[in-house]
Amino acid sequence: MKKLLSVMLIVVLLFSMFPSSEINATYNTNSAQDYLTANSANPWSTMALSALGNSSIPIDHLISINGTNAIDHAAPILAITAIGENPRVFSSTDYVAALKSYYTENQIGDITMLNDDCFGILALISAGESLDDVIIVDSKNFIFSHQNDDGGWGFSVTANSDTNMTAAAILALVSAGIDNSDSRIQNALSFLQTSQNNDGGFPYYSDSNSDSSSTAWVIWALNALDIDPSGLIKSDNTPISYLELNQSEQGFFKYQNSSSGEDSFSAMTTAYAVIALQGKKLPLNIVENDALAQKFPFRIEGLEETICLGEVTGPTALDIVKNAKSICDFTYEVKDTDWGPYLKRINNDEAKGELGWLYLINNISLFVGAADYEMQTGDSVLWYYGGFDWQPTRLVLSAEQADANQSVTATVEFFSDNSWSPLVGASVYFGVDTITTNTNGQVGISLQDGFYKIHAQKEGYVRSNSILLKVGQGASSSVDLTVTIENGDVEGDSTNEDTISFVVDTSNLDFGNLNSGSSATKNITLNNNGTSDIHIEALVSGDSLFTENLDLNSVSWKNFETDIAQDGNQNVAVELSIPAGYSDGNGAKSAQLTFWAIAQ
Repeated sequence: MKKLLSVMLIVVLLFSMFPSSEINATYNTNSAQDYLTANSANPWSTMALSALGNSSIPIDHLISINGTNAIDHAAPILAITAIGENPRVFSSTDYVAALKSYYTENQIGDITMLNDDCFGILALISAGESLDDVIIVDSKNFIFSHQNDDGGWGFSVTANSDTNMTAAAILALVSAGIDNSDSRIQNALSFLQTSQNNDGGFPYYSDSNSDSSSTAWVIWALNALDIDPSGLIKSDNTPISYLELNQSEQGFFKYQNSSSGEDSFSAMTTAYAVIALQGKKLPLNIVENDALAQKFPFRIEGLEETICLGEVTGPTALDIVKNAKSICDFTYEVKDTDWGPYLKRINNDEAKGELGWLYLINNISLFVGAADYEMQTGDSVLWYYGGFDWQPTRLVLSAEQADANQSVTATVEFFSDNSWSPLVGASVYFGVDTITTNTNGQVGISLQDGFYKIHAQKEGYVRSNSILLKVGQGASSSVDLTVTIENGDVEGDSTNEDTISFVVDTSNLDFGNLNSGSSATKNITLNNNGTSDIHIEALVSGDSLFTENLDLNSVSWKNFETDIAQDGNQNVAVELSIPAGYSDGNGAKSAQLTFWAIAQ
């Protein structure tokens, strides 16, 4: 008999919040506000006036944006959200959709540039787009892939590092959920710190003269990292004192100390400085988008296997697939047709003949294109590769835990005419064995100790959901995981005599201190000390903070799987991401992470 060993990790978290940093600046806010109001016809003045708390901000210049590239849309979106408006409906043009239209080759806009990726991420986040949106995730990875050896970033993918793009990259990455303590963020911070001049300010390129714009951008990044910029002292000067020194009697900020007076960029330079001196960062505000604020349960069934399942944001049924890519390792292809976007392929399952990709909402087929169906509260999505007339099925077990040889009833049903009916002749799979359902759509299952993932299939029907059945007590060991927040294919084979045994290499993992919107990763190693090659999957149960936000090797635990050869081992990165704006109370959180194994 196959012997199955599980490893159970008990996850415990503590929850508290750190306050954000504040800046004590003594610049003339009244004259700066008067100057910006008189020069208000640009998005940056709008943002700066919003940062000052102005309630009468001119907005006509934002009504009609005739942008021709991604960066043309980013600043207006940031300005519109800064005043609390939704850029999707602010004018007759959906500015968010327009910005997203420049997504190409896994990044935003010009493939040779980084500024459109940084500000594109900031704009999308300000508009309420989910951090797991595929455009944000891909663009974040694109930025990371072009970090220079000195820790900074340049304006283009091949340029030397400069302070402006390094600051913008920090803003984008931290906003996208990267923790302040991440080594790549710390390397970027080190680059900025070494670029500071004796006058307290920052230059565009190191070893050149300081300017107000570059200094302001660096202060934005420091604000994002909860670092007080007045603490960066160089020859008794700070970034704050440098900016204050550059304010003119007319209220605007000069580009450099040596500048003679106002120029065509003074309004933007002043806006940058005001945002910085008000202790703000980009994005200034994040608007709520009801269609994106909630996650929707989904399942993607390929021809041979379940490709992905979990919960992601919309807003459309097609976006469910796009966003699911961020939690599962699959590829997809969407083809533009005369009747709209069409999901042509996921992995190797490509539309051909009478088979293709179809979607069901709450098990019902709709005569609406997936790109046009707006997800509603309570919706669940089933994408499947099959025929148009295939009907969905579901599996229900009378118990999900049983003693050895105890009978468990599996019931299989199909959905038709808004009701569920028994599915006769369906094959219920448990490991290498199957049983066919009777006239009641049922089978009795009696198994030996182990863990079994049960599902049902029948030709002409969509594969059912899978349920993990635990039989007997099994073996387990525990590892404690702690954090302080501051803000498989599991199958049974009753004839296999191989011994399955694997161990985890540590008894404790501590995630350290985390803020809302940040994440931390800890590594464990699974060692196969049994007599056969094994296949491993995972199960998480307990607090929703873990069931919704725990990844293993960069994929959701629900879709994690790995193979380990006899006497081999596998490193597993356990990542916990705290959602931005997490507000489910302080205190300890707990869950269980269990690895199950089968012999191959």
